[in-house]
Amino acid sequence: MSMEALSKKLEAIDANYAADPQMKEHVYLFKQATRAFDEKRYEDAVRILEMLTKHFSNDINARVMLALAYKYVGNPIKSIRLWENICEENPDDGNFSLSLALAYYDQEWIKKALAQLKTTVELTPDNRIAWEHLVGCSIKEEDDHEAKMNCFGAMYLLKEYGVESIMLNVYAFSFMVQDGSDTADKYLTAIIDIMHNGEKRSKEYYDDAIYDVLWEIDMAKRYELMPLIKEMVDMLPDISERLEELIMEVEIDAELAALEETFPEALCRLINLKSGVCNCEECKKKIMSLECSILVDHEGYAPELLRLSREYPKLYALHSNFFNEAVSGANRENLLKTRFRIMSDDGIEPILLRADGSEINPVVETYRRDGRKIGRNEMCPCGSGKKYKKCCSE
Repeated sequence: MSMEALSKKLEAIDANYAADPQMKEHVYLFKQATRAFDEKRYEDAVRILEMLTKHFSNDINARVMLALAYKYVGNPIKSIRLWENICEENPDDGNFSLSLALAYYDQEWIKKALAQLKTTVELTPDNRIAWEHLVGCSIKEEDDHEAKMNCFGAMYLLKEYGVESIMLNVYAFSFMVQDGSDTADKYLTAIIDIMHNGEKRSKEYYDDAIYDVLWEIDMAKRYELMPLIKEMVDMLPDISERLEELIMEVEIDAELAALEETFPEALCRLINLKSGVCNCEECKKKIMSLECSILVDHEGYAPELLRLSREYPKLYALHSNFFNEAVSGANRENLLKTRFRIMSDDGIEPILLRADGSEINPVVETYRRDGRKIGRNEMCPCGSGKKYKKCCSE
């Protein structure tokens, strides 16, 4: 029951029982609890509602409000126990059943949530939220067969009631993509239609749906579907930062997938490493080795780098400082000597590849250090006052 409905009911009680002192106390406490709830003073609401339900245990509205207040003050177990009591006393009420199921779900009690959601959809088969969470719980339980059965069964049933669900279409898209279906795009089209014509949802609901679809597209490398994602995003007034970041990542992955078909192997591997989030020493060494390939075969790679800057500027920008120097060739020898010196210090022999894919066996003068090796965390001998790793080692 909404707060507006509760207020109307309260007014009716107040009018009918104005002469009853006990009822006056009841009405007064309920008003105070409602005000505290509206003002988000949930601890105050809990104290008042506990007093109210102690003396008026049959007031279902006060008990429902108390269950919600327990959740908001960070006492989910009390909230769950109260919902369980309410559901036991009202076994045919689908709304109470759903509230209990969602309380279980929030606590990650997935098996309990799954069982309660099954009860909920039996009581209210047109309940979109219950079906969405039922499929989600089946996925969390890693029961793909049941998840698919619940998903497609729910979509068919809800259609009979004229109810549409974006999230069920997201799940259906996920199943079809994972199965390698060529018709998965019809579920994205359905999502767009619902966004155009269906019941409006919260920004977070749309955001989560598009995020999940994007994730599936990236995992399956179905980048031809990105225009449909753009159509969804264009319908939103704004998007969250996390969704914006994922869109950028997927767009880069899409360019990387196309890149591998037309550019040299060493260049593709280098860009893949630079596009990742890993900053470990092993990846840094791999990057350095690939940079050596480009510097050694300068004439072979320079045209490819220029083409990369024209066709995939986002990818070129991932390592633009090095690429610019490599294209110009002005400082190529020094750049190459520096990288060979660092790799020699670490006992690494780079595997070099020409632009045509063949291996290079360079004759490189072995670098010999004057004196002992300087530790990365020692002060730099140049006198800058910085640690060596933050100064001349770079």
